[in-house]
Amino acid sequence: MTTSQLALVAACCAVLFIAAVAAAVRELRGRVPDPAKPTSRLTGRIQRAKGELPQQWQRRWRPLVTTAAITTLVVWAWTGWPVHGLLAGAAVLGLPYVLNPGTAATQRIDRLEALGQWLNHLAGVHTAGISLVQTIRASVKAAPAPIAPEVRALAGRLAAGMEAEDAFALFADELADGVSDHVVLLFQSHAVYKGPGLSDALEALAVTIHQQAADARDIEADRAKVRKSSRMVSMVICVVVIGCMLNTAWSSWYQSPLGQIVLAVLGGAFAWTLSWLRRIARTRPDPRLIDPLPTHAQLTLTGGAR
Repeated sequence: MTTSQLALVAACCAVLFIAAVAAAVRELRGRVPDPAKPTSRLTGRIQRAKGELPQQWQRRWRPLVTTAAITTLVVWAWTGWPVHGLLAGAAVLGLPYVLNPGTAATQRIDRLEALGQWLNHLAGVHTAGISLVQTIRASVKAAPAPIAPEVRALAGRLAAGMEAEDAFALFADELADGVSDHVVLLFQSHAVYKGPGLSDALEALAVTIHQQAADARDIEADRAKVRKSSRMVSMVICVVVIGCMLNTAWSSWYQSPLGQIVLAVLGGAFAWTLSWLRRIARTRPDPRLIDPLPTHAQLTLTGGAR
């Protein structure tokens, strides 16, 4: 290795050490999430990206990100060129998404089924004569796993004193699905008019949601072949690109400032192609019926709740 490469390795090690110390301090201090506080836009995007992975990959999210970061620094230090490192790190981070193109659709169906089960539970509890807010707060322990975090957050906001309509609006933004918006509209309507027949309405809506989940499973069974083809094409492209980059005679031209720019453009186009294949194999949620709250409105609501 040349002197410049050794210096770069030392700099990378220093960056890793500082990042490790910062992460350790953050973990030792502890983090207690505030259920009434909405997530930031960046955090929300990371959570949505993480949520598209299977449970085993979600549990390995931190090791995956750490491995991608280390791979980036190591390849950068070894080759002496930053784009090589960035592409290697992106490949490590994107591999689980290439291998699991249909996870989001399966998770959405599970959430729909969980939402229907939760509504049935609410209908049963509400017949005892307690209010909707009390019913929701009492249902936290019985909330199905796919929607348990959102239900806990909703119950926490209601317990913190937030207006029911505002808490329901934040709940709709967290679920971000047109089907769940029907539930929230029912909640908001009852919070305003407090009319009779809520239990019957909850049961009828639960039946409709269960039927939508069953129909979605039938559609996903038909889309399985598309997903399999998407995964195979993605893997073949990845193998071809890695083989070309390992061929020094072919990749030596990219070890220059101009070559780095071209490589970055080609890498971006390659990533866009893979994301396009993933979008083809992905089922989108139903269109929203409730306009998402702007960030400043979320902060105002959570500030008032506290």
